[in-house]
Amino acid sequence: MATPAMAQVVAPPATAYAPMMLSVAAARADVALLRRALETIHPGLYRYQSKATIDAAFARLERATEQPIEALALHREIALMLATIHCDHTKAELPERLADYRRTHPTHLPLRFRLIEGRMIVTANDGQPGAPPVGTELLRINDMAVPALLLKLAPAVAYDGDTDQAIAVKLADDSDLTGDDFNEYYPLFFGFPDRWTLVWKAIGARVSNTVALAPIAFDRWIRLDPPGARYRSEFYNGITWRLAGKVARLRIDTFVNYRNPVQPTAFLGGFFRALRAAGTDHLILDLRNNGGGSDNVSVALGRYLFDRPFLWSKPVRYKAIRYGDLPDHIESWGNRNAVFNPPMAAFDRTPDGWFDRRPDPAADETDDDVSTIAHLPAAADRFAGKLTILTGPDNGSGATRTIAQLKERRGAVLVGEDTSGSAEGPTAGHIFLLTLPNSGIKVRVPNAWNRTNIANFVARRGVAADRIVVPTLADFQAGRDSALEIARTMPPPPVDAAAVLAAALAGNWTGALDYRDYGNDGRVVLPTVLETQGLSLAWTFDDGPGKTVRSAERWALSGDLKTLTLASGDGLSTARIVQLDATPAGGLTLVMEGSARENGRAVMSRTILTQAGDRLRLTEMTRATGEPFLMRHSYELARQPGRPSATK
Repeated sequence: MATPAMAQVVAPPATAYAPMMLSVAAARADVALLRRALETIHPGLYRYQSKATIDAAFARLERATEQPIEALALHREIALMLATIHCDHTKAELPERLADYRRTHPTHLPLRFRLIEGRMIVTANDGQPGAPPVGTELLRINDMAVPALLLKLAPAVAYDGDTDQAIAVKLADDSDLTGDDFNEYYPLFFGFPDRWTLVWKAIGARVSNTVALAPIAFDRWIRLDPPGARYRSEFYNGITWRLAGKVARLRIDTFVNYRNPVQPTAFLGGFFRALRAAGTDHLILDLRNNGGGSDNVSVALGRYLFDRPFLWSKPVRYKAIRYGDLPDHIESWGNRNAVFNPPMAAFDRTPDGWFDRRPDPAADETDDDVSTIAHLPAAADRFAGKLTILTGPDNGSGATRTIAQLKERRGAVLVGEDTSGSAEGPTAGHIFLLTLPNSGIKVRVPNAWNRTNIANFVARRGVAADRIVVPTLADFQAGRDSALEIARTMPPPPVDAAAVLAAALAGNWTGALDYRDYGNDGRVVLPTVLETQGLSLAWTFDDGPGKTVRSAERWALSGDLKTLTLASGDGLSTARIVQLDATPAGGLTLVMEGSARENGRAVMSRTILTQAGDRLRLTEMTRATGEPFLMRHSYELARQPGRPSATK
């Protein structure tokens, strides 16, 4: 791919970060304290990983301290060890000295992004001259190919159980820590950059552009338009609603209700009274940006959506309720004596030696703050109509628990993507902030297992969507919210899906194949022609002077629309169809998933086909466990004039 000369350099030198070296003794003392705290307190230390795996992670961390180590490097090694636990509430925060540095010095990437179809797509920039425009794709950052960079950072990202789909969204947007996991972890691996040198290109373009931009300060970064919820939004300001005929949409971007708390049942009362007055019969609850927060918001939603008394949580379970001298190193909210010295009589001992907190017999069933007692529905304003919930990988913690409750008890239909988090319930409770005295690194340690009061869940997983709607580049470019559109009407798949797909592909197409080189992650763009007859596809690639490559394949849909079989010169391959939807404008979206081998290793594959008018995009992406999906190749094609069009 051609790359023009660097367009602009506008990165003034930042004040240099002053490294802080830790002696072997100091670093080892911090690691020993961390291990003792996790082994004493953490109720999920061995929930998703074997003790042998966790011991091996501790051993790797301890080996890193066999020689003096710089504070950023120790922070990186601790982050990698904590991510091994697979608990989204267990992660490291910067020591105060480093946190101050990041607050007072420009270190952040001067743009926001989302990973869409396995590509790093710019969603906002800070307006510096030469900055990649919104909708363009980042190819390289500071001399490193984006796929290699994302795979370097991914192992530090915390998520629950087997919900590694969370990695892609957390890299781009995470209100924990410093806003997103890309900006959080980049300095731990590569140091603080004095400039961001970016290689980018427009989607489908053959020529890339290079620019060097100044880092920006955190307070400026959080003012950029986010790809999801605003940074650290709260329940009272993270909620919007709309009424449209008999359909209402309630969007709640967070359940966090402890910084500036409101009484949730009263706060939601106006909305549900409006539903009753309007005669609304379909509520779309949009939780796609919601990572969780306070149980009291969930309980309040239950009051308006359940028709009988309900219990939100099983008794909260603890691994320990006495911690020796560990509280000397721990900060937490609330009354310290109540947190660190609760009365033993308030607990029941389980057969395996854990502690279940007894529900408070004096608690009031109208108190939203108590989730382990039976609560009464809000009879007068209860919504009894159809309930649809928009879900996705941003969901975790209390949001996933809420979705699980509403699906099981209310029969809610979930549209979007599978959630992250744990439907069974996360390790959370009070999040202790353990300060390691020599490095100053702070570690979040959950002290309890909050168990959802549901009968059905898949261990290690969140909640599965009933109707999968995958975000696509076509939707992003059109400003279209397909999940919301589908939720409003829930259209069935096309009656003759094979005919609809053949019509979408019909004709002669020209454009380009853009693929990622297996060896160096470089991008290669080849002029491409596609000719179709029904579901028979004939490809022609211009691979340079005198070198033309041709291939052919045949697609076949199963009668139940669950699989697509592709026959080519390489044999047969079968993929599972996860989405097949005609768009309101007459186009088509097809999403398929399967397995493949890549550089000798087994990977998951996802193929997305989007057709609208005379434009066709076909993208394949792959990932292994613990990785985000990354684009392998993509066709960007235009139907030639005079050929059949699916919209005509």
